Amino acid sequence: MFNSYEWKVALKYLSVKGHDGFVTVIALFSLFGIFLGVGALIVTMSVMGGFREELLGKVIGFNGHVLYQPFGGKMADYDEAAEQLSNIENVVKVRPILEGQAMAMMGDYGTFALVRGVKPEDLRTQKLVADNMVAGTLADFGEGGNDIIIGKRLAEKYSLEIGSDLTLMSPKGRVTAFGTVPRIQQFYVTGIFEVGEYNYDSSYFFVPLEAAQSYFQYDDQVGGLEVTLTHADMVNVVYPELAARIADMGLAGRVIDWQELNRAFFNALEIERNAMFIILSLIILVAVFNVISTMIMLVKSKTRDIAVLRTMGASRSSVTRIFFIIGSSIGVIGTFFGVLGGIYLANHLQWVVDLIEAMTGSSVWDAETRFITEIPSKVDPSEVIAVTMVALILSLLATIFPALRAANTDPVKALKYE
Repeated sequence: MFNSYEWKVALKYLSVKGHDGFVTVIALFSLFGIFLGVGALIVTMSVMGGFREELLGKVIGFNGHVLYQPFGGKMADYDEAAEQLSNIENVVKVRPILEGQAMAMMGDYGTFALVRGVKPEDLRTQKLVADNMVAGTLADFGEGGNDIIIGKRLAEKYSLEIGSDLTLMSPKGRVTAFGTVPRIQQFYVTGIFEVGEYNYDSSYFFVPLEAAQSYFQYDDQVGGLEVTLTHADMVNVVYPELAARIADMGLAGRVIDWQELNRAFFNALEIERNAMFIILSLIILVAVFNVISTMIMLVKSKTRDIAVLRTMGASRSSVTRIFFIIGSSIGVIGTFFGVLGGIYLANHLQWVVDLIEAMTGSSVWDAETRFITEIPSKVDPSEVIAVTMVALILSLLATIFPALRAANTDPVKALKYE
């Protein structure tokens, strides 16, 4: 498609010197603009994708894929219901749970606590917690009636460690002749976990199910069932059968999947992700306009050379291909190095953040406001391909007008005064 002499002429124009050196500098700036635009877009999309995946993993790891909540907030015969639901295909685990709010008192300090009662054996199979224990162990969890598992952020904030005691106080207490008396019970820390999500690590407490039933006065009842599937994407397949099985068992309540529970949050993330893609694509578009201006300047400065080529027998299509090679080379090289730089930076982003924090002494990534302790990043090949295609298509389109203008140069007019 391209002749060898066309490549030679194009490469010569890309390395021009002397009075045309200014054009070369502008071309390098255009290339650098495409490099920055592509790299920034890949890094941003990787962070947005990693942020979504991290939060999704944390949310599902804590709450399961499907949640059944009985009307009235209480259900009995939960073991039998869990066993029947466990027989459904693609259902991995069904956990009876009981959640309640309380005030956790550590000496003179207090904080909000979301207390979750679970069976000890179920907590040991909950990988998000079991695989992220930083102190203590789950092996003996539940052997003591007042065992409690807390998050690392809470432990660090209040200087708690294994064996420390804390008191849970609930305003929904016993009604006496002197008024309502808050329920107060002392627990002992037997384990500390760190899952990497700020809210979970700072305000979630795990206690044995029987202790939670006693503390929240649930007798032999629970607050619902958590269902874990083989994969999050299986929820649309399993949900109808799961809802039908619950109805067949005569259970009245709500069946909610993880998509419905977190719809607003993840929809907001998706909108933000798409908006960032469009906004950062404008950087590439600006760089592409620089390519157009560079090519027009090059065509203008090489008008006499083009005329000589035409008089020596070069066709219009040949001249078009020469300048198409020049413009597309800028786009292809800039995109190539932008992709490499973007992927490398996305895979080493936390190291860059740590370096900036060490140099400036300020916090770049605040876990308290961003929910995740470390900046997430996940390079999606499909997104890299999409960014690459956008950059290449825009770059190639930008070369068409200058190349056609060069091909339409009239050699007679160009050499008239030579």
